[in-house]
Parts: sequence; structure tokens; C-alpha cells
Amino acid sequence: MKTILLLLLSVLLHVSVAQACSCVTTGKSERQKIADAYRQDALIFVGRVVSIDTVTTTDTVRVSDTGPAAQQFQLIRHEKLRYTFAVARQFKGTATGPTVLVASEISSASCGKHFAVGSEQLVYAFLVTQKESVYGGELEDVTPYYATSLCNRSQELKSVKRAELKQLAKASK
Repeated sequence: MKTILLLLLSVLLHVSVAQACSCVTTGKSERQKIADAYRQDALIFVGRVVSIDTVTTTDTVRVSDTGPAAQQFQLIRHEKLRYTFAVARQFKGTATGPTVLVASEISSASCGKHFAVGSEQLVYAFLVTQKESVYGGELEDVTPYYATSLCNRSQELKSVKRAELKQLAKASK
């Protein structure tokens, strides 16, 4: 009974920590923030959201070294949103064709960024090549994919200032 309680408490603590989104902002000028984002992100483009899918992955996590095998492991489901964008203009990176897939967390509490189908967006996306193990903090290689979050500069195109698009065009040359 004590083991089950400790296991439950451990799971609850890990889940609550993973649900917080915090973006660090500094007193930099808008121009410098754009330059920093251009340096940090792997793919920057203007595109229209064509579709949204929910992608579910399942990981097996060892939660105990004792007891029956069925109780030593737990399945963890993780859902993300996967957006398909029709690329209209590219500023940085290599899109795989006329469309590109970009993932984001479902919940804004986990820094998930939400886009509406049909909307025109300026997207800043980073390349994900590894993920952290849920409990151990160990890095695991994954099939590379692009992702974005609330902490990136992605936003609806109609809200983007003209100066930002000019700065991106200049940086891309």
C-alpha cells in the first residue's frame, strides 16, 4: 500500500511540474528580439493553416523495480496538435515541400500555441531531435520534427508589423 501511495504521489508531482508554461522576456528592443528569434529558430515562414490533427504517442515508463512485471511499468499517453501549413513565403530553414508540419502542445499551460484552420500565420518553429524521459531526465533521440510554442514569435499575419517582415527578409538574404 505504501509503495502505491508513493508511486501515485510521484506521478502527481511530475505531472504538475510539467504543466507550467513560463516564457522569459527581457528588456531588449523589438528589433533585437526578432534577431534573437531568427538565430534560435530553425524554420521561419508565412503560411496558411490547412489542417489540424491530434497526434498521440504512448511511452512505456518503468515506475518500480519490484513486484509483478505488469506493475513495474506504466503507459504514458501524450497528445500534441500537428498543424499542416501551406507555405507562402519562407525566411529561414528548409520546408519539405509546399506544405510543412509543425507540432505544438495541446494545452496553453504547457506552452501550446493554437492556430485556426484557414488563418495566415507567421511561424517561428524550432527543430526537435530529442525528448526528455518523463521520469529519468534522460535524453532520447526521436525522429526530427518542427514545433512551436507560446514562447516563440509565431502569430497571426495580420498582427505582424511590417518592420518585422522586412527585418526577416533582410536576414534571409
